[in-house]
Amino acid sequence: MEEMGMTNEQYKGFLLNELEDWEEVLEKAKEENAENTVKKAEKQIRKINKMLAF
Repeated sequence: MEEMGMTNEQYKGFLLNELEDWEEVLEKAKEENAENTVKKAEKQIRKINKMLAF
């Protein structure tokens, strides 16, 4: 039976896509002066960057 799951490369690709999405959210939130959304996006970006450092 084969194991199911992502390779490290697949996981990194997934994280990079997520990072790109959150960077777009951050940019839009700053344009709209949505402070709570800016904080959330910055938090998510920090978490993703931490996960990418593996």
